[in-house]
Amino acid sequence: MSTVEFWGGLGVIGSSKILIRDGGHRVLLDFGLDIPASTDLFRAPVTERPGRELADRLRVGAAPRIPGVFDPAVTGDPELAATDGNAAMFISHPHIDHVGLAGFVDPTIPVHAHTEAVRLMRALADSGDGLTGAEPAWVALADGQVVRHGDIEIECVPVDHDVPGACGYLIRTSGGTLAYTGDIRFHGRHPERSHDFVTRAAGCDVLVTEGTTLSWPAPDGRPRDENDVAASFVEALTGTAGLVLLAMYPRDVERAAEFMALARDHGRVLVWPVPVARFLRGYGLPDVSSWDTVTLSDIRADPKRYVVHPAPYDFASLLDLPTDDETVFLHANGEPLGPFDPRWTLLTDWLTQLRVPLRTIGCSGHAAPDDLHAMVERIRPRVVFPIHTTEPTRLHPPIGVRRVVARYGVRYGFDGDPRG
Repeated sequence: MSTVEFWGGLGVIGSSKILIRDGGHRVLLDFGLDIPASTDLFRAPVTERPGRELADRLRVGAAPRIPGVFDPAVTGDPELAATDGNAAMFISHPHIDHVGLAGFVDPTIPVHAHTEAVRLMRALADSGDGLTGAEPAWVALADGQVVRHGDIEIECVPVDHDVPGACGYLIRTSGGTLAYTGDIRFHGRHPERSHDFVTRAAGCDVLVTEGTTLSWPAPDGRPRDENDVAASFVEALTGTAGLVLLAMYPRDVERAAEFMALARDHGRVLVWPVPVARFLRGYGLPDVSSWDTVTLSDIRADPKRYVVHPAPYDFASLLDLPTDDETVFLHANGEPLGPFDPRWTLLTDWLTQLRVPLRTIGCSGHAAPDDLHAMVERIRPRVVFPIHTTEPTRLHPPIGVRRVVARYGVRYGFDGDPRG
């Protein structure tokens, strides 16, 4: 019998962890850091205790109690330590809410991800910004590669998202096929990847889909795309007489490369924090500037020649920069992530004090509600589980498709009914 369980991603955006069982073998899809729906006990200014990160999270329910998955050396809990040798893990993409707990995985369990995702994770590790814990036993997958785990077949299918190496998976079991989108969008740089996933997933028995954008009222008009982001960046470069400040997520390496090129084209240098520059260079981007190549005196002497990406949450360092009424702060999906982030008010308070205007110029890494509904219409699974959203009931499947709002840790059959 094939079953599926959800150990994260329920009622929250992120935290995805999906467990499939078939014939005595287990496949885990994603192993993201838990993002609580209410209170995050590990939010700043709390610092995690070195060597106790996982044990402390397990103690307060901020990590899933799945036996036989975690490294016995770090759980602090003998009941979770026993491994059966029949588990394998597949990561959809290298964002913390999908991979953040992979540093605690038992080293005997292979952790699969797309080749570009593994490349990015290794560059982060080499830069000193790797996973908490230890790097897992990465297995790199090519486009369309199929891995067999017992009687289960897992196919890696690239999708479009705002990070390299994003993919969905088709999991073929004795009880049918489960398709998992990972995080997906249709308005990004490579929409053909997402459309190909939909084509390949068509007619599956179970669809597990992210539903991030269902969490808010649907916006009017089409979603902003990467062309809009680039145009907004250029507008700021040409329309700002002084320093441009920027916050973006460096793991969006394609956007980082594009922004550096656009800045150069308009006579500016994009200056990254040193750890970020180390990561981008390690990933392979050329001509990456940072505080080891540009000085504060350089920027003070000619602010209009620079775009500065401050280190996240190092707001006091803004006091050293030549900010005035000719400065602008551009938020392009960086940290803090947005108004829903409790640290957002810190950013806006600092910018208000410095009298620096804030412009949000990013675009979503997640499919718009209309695109999500069109996707489910095209795939037409028997059962759909919407996760990675605070509002799963806003996904309205077509007639004949059963929507199931999953409960934490409950085992479901591929017909959508609970098992035991």
